[in-house]
Amino acid sequence: MLVVIILGFGLLQKPANSVAQSNKPNIIFIIADDLDTGSMDHLPRLQSLLADRGTTFANFFVSLALCCPSRASILRGQYAHNTEIFTNDAPGGGFQKFRDLGREESTIATWLRDAGYRTALMGKYLNGYPVTTYVPPGWDEWYGVAGGVNFFNYWLNENGDLVRYGSEPEAYLTDVLTEKAADFVLRTAPTGQPFFMYIAPYAPHQPATPAPRHQDAFFGVQAPRTPSFNEQAVSDKPIWVRNTPLRTPTQIVQLDDLYRRRLQSMLAVEDLVERLIETLRAARQLRNTYIIFSADNGFHLAQHRLPAGKNSAYEEDIRVPLIVRGPRVPARAVVEHLAGNIDLAPTFAELGGVEAPAFVDGRSLVRFFHRREPSSENWRQGFLLEAGFITGNRVFQGIRGNGFTYVEYLNTGERELYDLEGDPYQLQSLHDAADPAVLEQLVAWLASLRKCAGESCRSAEESPPHQ
Repeated sequence: MLVVIILGFGLLQKPANSVAQSNKPNIIFIIADDLDTGSMDHLPRLQSLLADRGTTFANFFVSLALCCPSRASILRGQYAHNTEIFTNDAPGGGFQKFRDLGREESTIATWLRDAGYRTALMGKYLNGYPVTTYVPPGWDEWYGVAGGVNFFNYWLNENGDLVRYGSEPEAYLTDVLTEKAADFVLRTAPTGQPFFMYIAPYAPHQPATPAPRHQDAFFGVQAPRTPSFNEQAVSDKPIWVRNTPLRTPTQIVQLDDLYRRRLQSMLAVEDLVERLIETLRAARQLRNTYIIFSADNGFHLAQHRLPAGKNSAYEEDIRVPLIVRGPRVPARAVVEHLAGNIDLAPTFAELGGVEAPAFVDGRSLVRFFHRREPSSENWRQGFLLEAGFITGNRVFQGIRGNGFTYVEYLNTGERELYDLEGDPYQLQSLHDAADPAVLEQLVAWLASLRKCAGESCRSAEESPPHQ
């Protein structure tokens, strides 16, 4: 559920070293919540505001398709086995575990703040962040949703003060975040201090409540009827899929309704992006601001007969949008190289002139912003997939490679292998028919990735063993 935008801001009070910092770009990261790439086809303003003015990453993935683990990976640039955040709640994850492990002490917020950036977070932080006056390290301004997220009737921790928002139209969360983001730009731009803003609306997460002005949009639109929608033949799938019953006609009607509300809720996010760009232009910061839009994970709606949700290795869950607009970023360009959420923190670090810590697993994407694409041999060939926590038959690790997905279920011994070029909807797993030598190589490659850290992750990603 992610949207990312990088933009240009300033600070309320001009720092002594602002002249030296003034050549640094502003960064705005907008992260949607549970946004699948297919929904982007219904959001043309994001296309015109961002993609038509910037670069789209066609193969951008999340390693663990669940809110808190993905957001932890974004904040630190690490796979889940290194953040140790595998779930949204204790004991496998959540805000408190992230804090107790000391992970907040070194994040993209602390790195950029130490480098002279004005930092601000607005919206959703990590699952389990309570109704509290606590503000995590690294954030100069904090407007974090506290005690659970909703579109109306929620708490915001506003720089240590708890503020309650109600059910009136102007309390709609995305709109509140839009106003605070625009205000931050206007206050900080005159100071010359560069800024990093992390904007995290709740859309299109369930209950996917739209702004009142958008509640009649998308009349008649249905959830995509892809070849995998309510898939009949699942004998090739792992037991947890085989044990999932087909969606009933009533359930499909409910899924269609949810899909329309998801799209409706995203219209206010389009308004947010448009307002930010207008404000940046008025503040004369647009040309010095990177805008990055993404999501924390994707979302499935009856693909492979699964009820609405995420946290699988299927394409609908792991593939998310990534669009970048900013200084010297090519317009209407498309990057095909494999990239992932662990790359965002080192990307922000390089944009801010900061050296990412050695613990970071990801790699900066800045080269793609400036047409310095690496050869395929010098870039990632496989991206680690992870899910689950100790128990259950959905605990898996796998590899999303160039044109394939390979998955091992750790507690059942089951496997999946898909040729995504010939079978993009993952209708038939080839694990039983695959060449044993190919399977042996994939097993060894996954073994090298599942315990990697830092530089060893980047090395393991670039080529499978025995090649």
